Parts: sequence; C-alpha cells; structure tokens
Amino acid sequence: MKKKLYRTAFISSPIIALIAITPAYAMGGFDINYIFLSWTVLTSIIFVFWNINIFLLLKIEFSEKWKRYVSSYCIIIAMQIFNVSIIKYLRLDPPNENILFPILGSIAMNTLIQILLNSIVLQFQKESAELEIQHLKISNLEAQKQILLQQLQPHFLFNALSTLKSLINDSPKLATDYIVRLSDFLRYSVQAKNHEIVTLEDEIKFTKDYIDLQKVRFGDALNFEIHIPENFFEQYVPVYALQALVENAIKHNAFTDKKPLFISIIIKDNSIEVSNNKLPKALHLPSGTGLENLNLRYKMIANNSIEIKETDTNFSVIISLVKK
Repeated sequence: MKKKLYRTAFISSPIIALIAITPAYAMGGFDINYIFLSWTVLTSIIFVFWNINIFLLLKIEFSEKWKRYVSSYCIIIAMQIFNVSIIKYLRLDPPNENILFPILGSIAMNTLIQILLNSIVLQFQKESAELEIQHLKISNLEAQKQILLQQLQPHFLFNALSTLKSLINDSPKLATDYIVRLSDFLRYSVQAKNHEIVTLEDEIKFTKDYIDLQKVRFGDALNFEIHIPENFFEQYVPVYALQALVENAIKHNAFTDKKPLFISIIIKDNSIEVSNNKLPKALHLPSGTGLENLNLRYKMIANNSIEIKETDTNFSVIISLVKK
C-alpha cells in the first residue's frame, strides 16, 4: 500500500497543480514563464503535502481519522502561512494578492489529497479482506476434506477388515481380490486429499471400488447402476462427491436381500443425479452432516448448491459439474 500511495502522489501532484493554476492562466496577466514556475513550485508543494499525509497515515491509526485530519491541516496551514510570509518578504507575490487565497487553496488541495488517500486505503483494506476470505475458504475446504476422510476411514476400515477376515476363511481367492480393491481405494483416498476437484472418471472409479467393496459385505442386498457417457469423463467434480452420496445412501437405509437398496448414478441435464429407494432405518434420525458438508464445499468451489429431491419412496441428490 505504501508504494501505491507514493506512486499516486508522484502522478497526481503535477495534475492537481495544473488544475490549480488553470484559473490564473485563463484570466491572463501572467507570462508563460511565471505560469511554468508557479506550476513547478506548486507541484513540489503538493508532493510535500502528500508526503505529510502519508507519514501521518502510517503513524496514526486509520480509525482515528480526526487526529490525522487535525494534524494534517494544522501542518499544512502553518506551512502555507510560512511560505506566504517568505514570498511577501521577498516581494515575489503577484500584485494585490490576498494572503487568505493561498491558504484556502492549500486547504482545498489538502482535502483532495485526503479524499484520494482514504480511497486508496479503503480499496487496499477491501482487497486485503477479500484475500483473507479466500484464504479462509481454502482453509475451510481443506478442513472439510479432512472431515470427510475422518468420517470415511474409521467405520469403513473396521467393516472392511471384518469382511476380509470372514473372506480369508471362506473364500481365499475372493479375499485376494478384495485386498486389491481395498488397496486401490485407500491409495486413491490418500492421494485425492491433495486436490479440491478431480475428473469425473477418477471419481467414478473410486466410487465403483467403494460400492464393490460394500457389495462383498452386503451381497444381493445392495445393487447399483452407473450410466455416465464417456464424453463426460473429462469433466470435474469435488473430490469424494459421488462416494459421499453413495455412502450416505448406505448409511441411512436398512436393506436386506428381500428388500434391497438400489443406487443409481446418471447424467441428467448436464448434472449428475445420485438416487436411491428409501428403506429408512427404524428410529433413525439422519444428521444431515454429510450433505451439509458437501453443499458447503460446492458453494465454495463452484458458487453453487446441491439439489435434494425427496418423495415417500425415493431420495436423490443432484450435483453440478464444475470447471477447473
């Protein structure tokens, strides 16, 4: 900000001086040499005014404007009285010039400088606040991702290891395939935490690995379909978006082989719809934290919200594709 203030002072000083001497030039009576000399001297004086105000700004809190204003005007008026006295003593002033005129002119110029200075400071504060907000958003996004990981891993790993234990005894070959899928799933979950968004192709693969691991546990009680044309694979979504919606469906429904859960992931109007039939658990009150976190992340990343549709038999969430 300091550099910007001095740059503005350097640029604006000759302009303000030119505006100040224009009336005298328009009225005539002064030769061009006197006009040029007056402009040069006035430019220097205005630049000094700028430096005084910048110095006071850096020494006095911006919130205490009255102290800065009083100090500024007192110094400027004292300086101008001194300058006028010297000019009068050396008899360099134009004939019949009123001593009050240069003092009022100095007050007017100083007021203009104060307006410009305050505008620059307020603009700087606005930009700083916006930058701070962006940093907070980034920090919040990172926190949201960590929350998702913390929500995902403990319960999932506990269930996955329990399933693996039973597979090792009953079906060693299936246990081997399960370990490979689990390894891929965990590797992606660790790598993806360094990204805000991922390609739809990567998120679909991650989600399919998650569903396949859950199908080993739930068998025919869990069914799913994914219909996403390949031409959408290079589009982007927030990391863990689809997986979180699938996990949400599994967590909040009670399903069995006789009453299976069916999860569908499709493209709809250039958005993705994740839907499932409703098989609510008895005496279960959903917290909604997972969807709230996802909605917050969407607002921060894409300035958009997720869309929730619910009927007596079906629950669906529509999320938009995002730009990188």
